[in-house]
Amino acid sequence: MEQKQGTIYNFLREKSFVLLLDDLWDRVDLDTVGVPNPMELHTCKRKVVLTTRSKEVCRKMEVMKRIKVDILDWEDAWSLFIEKVTKETIDSDPLIKKHAMDVVKELGGLPLALITTGRAMRDKTDHYDWEEAIMQLKQARLDDVESSSGNKSVFHTFKFSYDNLKNDTLRQCFLHCSLWPEDFSIRKDRLIELWMGSGLIDKPEIQAAYTIGYAYINDLISVCLLETDNDYAVKMHDVIRDMALWIANNRGVDTNKWINVSAGTHNELREIDVFDNTEKLFVMNNYTGIVSFSIKSSSTKLTTLLINHNSVNDTKLLRLELFSELTMLDLSYSNLRAFPVEICKLVHLQFLNLSGNYHATMNVPEELVALINLRYFLLRETDCTFPESVLSKLKSLRMLDLIKYYMEDDFEMFPMLEEDLKGLPQFQALGITISIHGMPEFGKLSQISVPVRWLVVSKYKESSLSISSCFLGNPRLQRYLFTFGIRDSDDVRCVNFESTSENQSICHLERLQSLSFSWMKNMKEVIWRNLNPKDVFPRLQFLEFASCHQLQSISWVVNLPRTRELTIIDCIHMKQLVCVDELNDNGINTNQHSFPLLKTLYLSSNGDLEIISDPMITFPALEFLDVFKCAKLKKLPFEHSNTQRKLKLIRGSEEWWNNIEMEDVSQRSLLQPFFKKWK
Repeated sequence: MEQKQGTIYNFLREKSFVLLLDDLWDRVDLDTVGVPNPMELHTCKRKVVLTTRSKEVCRKMEVMKRIKVDILDWEDAWSLFIEKVTKETIDSDPLIKKHAMDVVKELGGLPLALITTGRAMRDKTDHYDWEEAIMQLKQARLDDVESSSGNKSVFHTFKFSYDNLKNDTLRQCFLHCSLWPEDFSIRKDRLIELWMGSGLIDKPEIQAAYTIGYAYINDLISVCLLETDNDYAVKMHDVIRDMALWIANNRGVDTNKWINVSAGTHNELREIDVFDNTEKLFVMNNYTGIVSFSIKSSSTKLTTLLINHNSVNDTKLLRLELFSELTMLDLSYSNLRAFPVEICKLVHLQFLNLSGNYHATMNVPEELVALINLRYFLLRETDCTFPESVLSKLKSLRMLDLIKYYMEDDFEMFPMLEEDLKGLPQFQALGITISIHGMPEFGKLSQISVPVRWLVVSKYKESSLSISSCFLGNPRLQRYLFTFGIRDSDDVRCVNFESTSENQSICHLERLQSLSFSWMKNMKEVIWRNLNPKDVFPRLQFLEFASCHQLQSISWVVNLPRTRELTIIDCIHMKQLVCVDELNDNGINTNQHSFPLLKTLYLSSNGDLEIISDPMITFPALEFLDVFKCAKLKKLPFEHSNTQRKLKLIRGSEEWWNNIEMEDVSQRSLLQPFFKKWK
């Protein structure tokens, strides 16, 4: 080895060279191989170019410039496919050309899939071969399409990425992503909750579970098995999803082990088969079809049943009592009319989601105490009542989410919940919306004794809402509160963040990542007294103001060091978002004139908005600027000399874009490629 190293080094040391390293899965030590360091000062020109599907490899190799190879657009995908199939094959029959176009659509612009499938279909001039290929693609059987070519299939190629994931847990997490439909934007928090409910992430502390979940998502993104959709969501490419289902179904042998059903027709009674080997079943987007099950065996192995965005008027059609092995049940957004009592017979259940059933009042029965293994109970956006002491008997319960952004809850319900939950040994997270009419009730929140992760305060009736050090300094809120919102409080004129303590260091919500002010039509300002926003919200990432009609500006947000997404909707009298002079007027000392991490700025229906910020305010990380119904906004938040290198999209109406005042013609030509009009 040393002899080869010396030979390579002696050959290259006085030469200019470009070294190509293809398909790396780990770091290559160039010194060990004998390649002179390309970073050393030298009269020769030296470059190392590598390809990899892993961002971790880029980091280990200390890559100076990364170029992401995106999926191909239609024109390039079609050209590549024709190159591999041959033009003679495509032109041999008009039907074949039509089928070939359908194949390219199914492959979604993925170069490797286009190449391998194109090679497999080369010289096939019988249209029946193409019809079978399309059928197999739609049934997630790409491996069958390519087997006749004698080459390694694209599934086997991508499976190498899967096999190289760091452990079996991460591999299972990846496979569970395939339960969502094609082209679906999967919310990260919902994906993590699926992993938690399936037992793949089993941490007694909820925050630790979410942290691990986000790390797993990043791991899958880094090896290109998931794609980033936005800060909230990810997507799985159709071909990658097909591969995941192929693996989950024992490489296509057990075809009914994991089943995904979606998109029923109008008023269709959708009868879905459940087989003796079916373990996981996801039924989604069957909005108007009524779901029922046909059980093909006297016993089932079904452990996971997800029925989202469906019409399930009568849960008796589901025959839930027959699925005795269920550990995870999700009936969210499925038009339930009442709590399905038969659920209480599913004694192995660990995860239950009945969220989004707006038309029901979920009167939770006393029989719920039979669910001794229940860990996660979600009733978001759903009216519900609990018999006294029922929750206190669910000793395994870790999370109860009753959050409502569009519905009401009374403060009177909270003391009973608090009493039942505080005795549970494993309880870690409560989500709740509370109608609070004045400061005496709000003050009681400062003494909260259970871990609240999601909190919305609504219907506040006084003109001034003071969020003081008593609230901000509550150790449970500091440790657990992740989302906080104030809404439906038209009487509020101002929100005051103030310190009533000499020790200002106690006033911080260190876990809070999302803050919203919604439907507060008369709120004019947010005032800071003896506090700095960056100290109170050190990790805040998502900030929203919606229907705050009298709000004039939000200059204080420039102090938030980690804000990634800022949303301003229907703040009709706001003329300027950020004004440096107002920071001093508000008593906030800052030298920061930048949003260092802000990626997304969403502006909608802000009729008086003219300016986003003073010229000195910079947006170095801005990627997405969405503008809708803001006709008076004539200037973009960056100068010609500071055109954003990270900018990916400016979206708005064509009329608005044409009226934007640019520094000169060159600025418009530089920004034009990023503009896309609203559809």
